[in-house]
Amino acid sequence: MPRGRKPKQQSLPQIDNLDANQSKLSMVLGALIVLVVGVLVFNYFNKNKPDLGPAQQTEITQGEDVSPENLPGKYTVKEGDTLFLIAEKYYADGDKFTEIAKANNIADVNTVETGQVLEIPKLVEQVAMASATPTSAPVLSPEPSVTPAPVSATGGGDTTVWGEKITGDTYTVTEGDWLSTISARAYGDVYSFQKIAVANNISNPDLILPGQVLKLPR
Repeated sequence: MPRGRKPKQQSLPQIDNLDANQSKLSMVLGALIVLVVGVLVFNYFNKNKPDLGPAQQTEITQGEDVSPENLPGKYTVKEGDTLFLIAEKYYADGDKFTEIAKANNIADVNTVETGQVLEIPKLVEQVAMASATPTSAPVLSPEPSVTPAPVSATGGGDTTVWGEKITGDTYTVTEGDWLSTISARAYGDVYSFQKIAVANNISNPDLILPGQVLKLPR
């Protein structure tokens, strides 16, 4: 090489290409991160809601509300409804709202939402009343020349529409008996069956057996 001449500088295309590739890679990675974050946010706000039990479920197409005569069944909460008002509708007693809350696992009895589908249970008293209603009055067979005296449902004479009056402190269950009918015969009131159940430690008032001896508190 001749003296006094400076060496010619070489360009660095490899370094320029490397910078360009890194810039493109950064853009691609940035776009992927934005996409992943967008998917996560979308899934977070659109994930399925947890099952909150029958009281919190809302159906898009609501069925017809059950009538008080056909319990148990479902009822869809309307605007302005409260558990008290719903209990009034189905039980004619707003204080029975706790039965609806219990059947639907509702912790806050002051909060129901329009569109909620509630299970409306049939109360023990309603079951007993339905079973105690005779399909027809007993047919009396008087002597041909004798006109039968009217039969009283609550007393008056020794016979009721549910059978002969019970005057003792105990009673032996026979086939076809219900606590409600025994109560009517003993006290003149079908709804007093509960005190018979309590006195005899009966947890299920619908289950008594022929031959069972019941205490009748007086």
